Amino acid sequence: MFIFIYHYDVVLILFKRIDKMSIHQPKRQFLKDRAYEMIKKLLMNGELSPGEFVKEGDLSEQLEMSRTPIRSALQRLEHDGLVRIHPKQGIYICDISVKQVNEVYEIRIALETFALRKLSHSIEKPQLEELYDILNKQYEYIKNEDSYSALEYDMRFHLRIMEFNKNEQMLEMFKSIREKLKFYGKEVLKKKIDRLKQTYDEHVLIVEALEKGNTEEVVRNIEEHLQYGRKTLLDP
Repeated sequence: MFIFIYHYDVVLILFKRIDKMSIHQPKRQFLKDRAYEMIKKLLMNGELSPGEFVKEGDLSEQLEMSRTPIRSALQRLEHDGLVRIHPKQGIYICDISVKQVNEVYEIRIALETFALRKLSHSIEKPQLEELYDILNKQYEYIKNEDSYSALEYDMRFHLRIMEFNKNEQMLEMFKSIREKLKFYGKEVLKKKIDRLKQTYDEHVLIVEALEKGNTEEVVRNIEEHLQYGRKTLLDP
C-alpha cells in the first residue's frame, strides 16, 4: 500500500510539472509572436524607416518587453529580409534596392499568373464569395483610412488565391516573400496614397474575370496590377 501511494505521488508531481510546462510554453511563444507583430507594425506605420539604426534595448523599452522575445522577433524579421542585425551598431532597417524589388516581383508575377490561370478553370462559388468578402473588408478599412489593416487584407486577398490552388510548394514560395511585399506596399503608399483605392479596384476586376471564367482577362488583370505596383515603388 505504501509503495502504491508513493508511486501515485510521484506520478502526480510529474503531471503537475508537465501541466506547468504546458502553461508557460505557449506564453513564451506568444510573447515572441507579439513582439514580431508589434515591431512589424512599427515598420509598416513608418515609425521605423529604411536606412535607420535602432537599438534592441530601445525596442525593449518602447514595447515594454524583455529582450528575449524582442531578440527572437528581430531574428525572424532578419529572415524576412526586413532588418539586418549588427552586434556592435544595432538593428539596421533594410533599404529597398531596385534589384531586390525586381527579383521579388518577378517571382510574384510568375507565381500569381500561373495560380490564377489554373484557378480560372476551377474556382468554386464559396471561394468567389470569400474573395468578395475580403474585398468588402479591404474597402471598409480604406474608407476608414486604416492603411495598415487595408494592406493586411490586400495581402490576404493574394494569399487566399495561392491557397485555393492547393500547391504547397508554390504557397511556401509565396509566403517566403510575403512580409517583404507588405513592407513594399507601405513604401508605395508613401509615394501614392490613393494607390490603396486603385489596388482595391484592380482586385475587383480580377475577381469579376474569375467569376466569368475568362482566363486571358484574369491573367492580363493580375499582370497589370503587379506591374503597376512595381512601377510605383521604383519611380523616383
